Amino acid sequence: MAMYEGLAEAKRITSSLVLRPVIFASAEPWKRVPCDFFDMYGSLLLRQGAPINDAAYRVLIGRRLFCRALEAEVFSPVDPLFTLAEIGETLSMVDAMVGAGDFVDVGCCAELAEAVYDNWQLDPDACIGFTRLAYPASASVTQSMLAALFAAELGSAHAFTRDEIIGLVGAALTMNLGSMRFHNEMAALHGPLPDELRPDLVDHPRYAAMILQAIGVPEIWSRAVSQHHENVDGSGYPGGLSKGNICLEGRMLRLVDILAARFRVRRTRGARYLSIAQTRDLGTLTQHMFGTDLDMLDLSLARLLMGRLGAFPPGSIVRLSNGELAVVSRRIHASVREATNMPRDVLSFLDMRGKVLKVPRLRRIGSNDYRIQSYAHDDPHLLPASYDWAAIWGYSGGYSGGL
Repeated sequence: MAMYEGLAEAKRITSSLVLRPVIFASAEPWKRVPCDFFDMYGSLLLRQGAPINDAAYRVLIGRRLFCRALEAEVFSPVDPLFTLAEIGETLSMVDAMVGAGDFVDVGCCAELAEAVYDNWQLDPDACIGFTRLAYPASASVTQSMLAALFAAELGSAHAFTRDEIIGLVGAALTMNLGSMRFHNEMAALHGPLPDELRPDLVDHPRYAAMILQAIGVPEIWSRAVSQHHENVDGSGYPGGLSKGNICLEGRMLRLVDILAARFRVRRTRGARYLSIAQTRDLGTLTQHMFGTDLDMLDLSLARLLMGRLGAFPPGSIVRLSNGELAVVSRRIHASVREATNMPRDVLSFLDMRGKVLKVPRLRRIGSNDYRIQSYAHDDPHLLPASYDWAAIWGYSGGYSGGL
């Protein structure tokens, strides 16, 4: 009993330190600030109990505010990570329905895309980081979900309208529709794809687009899906199109699909080494991240997306100077990246001996005690087989394997 009480107390302490976005779930304006509010840098903006009128409340709800996770559970209980896990399950179900020849309503696809967009808006860092780290029931679902979140980032950076971003998100979610089981099998391969399976790989963009056209999604949605393996140098498939003949959304989809594969934790593929020394500026970071693949991608879009995510996107695993393994929970705001590439703080989940910390420990980067020595997400075998990743972002968890 004492052990469980100690664990609960440790979680409470962590939740009192970790900040998460304030989600305004109540239609009734507050008369007083319900808890301390912070900005994106962790600086205190308003103290608990401060009086607030209707005009000030309207200003507040238009800003990105943060509060302590422990207090958010009381007055701002919306949990985007729980909803993401449900979306992943629904996406898998839709693919199974397609495989069985069952009717899929266009509204279902549109609702999934809108739900991903809405939850990304609530807490983009948590959505991206959690999806990168939560071990999936289906590798193909995780790939599509992460690509969809990157699509939201890229569409926003490109000044797309809300509807345009949702369409791009929907295309990313459904780009492998009808062949997700095949993609799961490919993800489990330890060697190259057998020659007899290559025709299925080459044809899957066209097949998914055909399914989506039959469902009735917008034309640009299905066209982007049909082109999501085309390369700007003409080396892609199925049509061998070059840059001028690939729609903007198709080029975007190609980029986010590749980046999702680079960032997602994968048990069965070799490590990809990333060096902090290669992240000193945006051009070097972009080249380092994509390597020779950059020749077949739209360079301006690649730079735009990496500029948005930074050198330490949410969910990045890093080795600290004290030997601990930690997760980057919040990205660095673009306005301060020129001064430092390092995140403000991280949360350790393995101690220096490799022992799992049941409750993550908040570490402030930049002090004499804690510095980031290297990336460590090229060592997936170091990650615990099961962990409450949602706690890294201040959410209650209990669904860490749902994606």
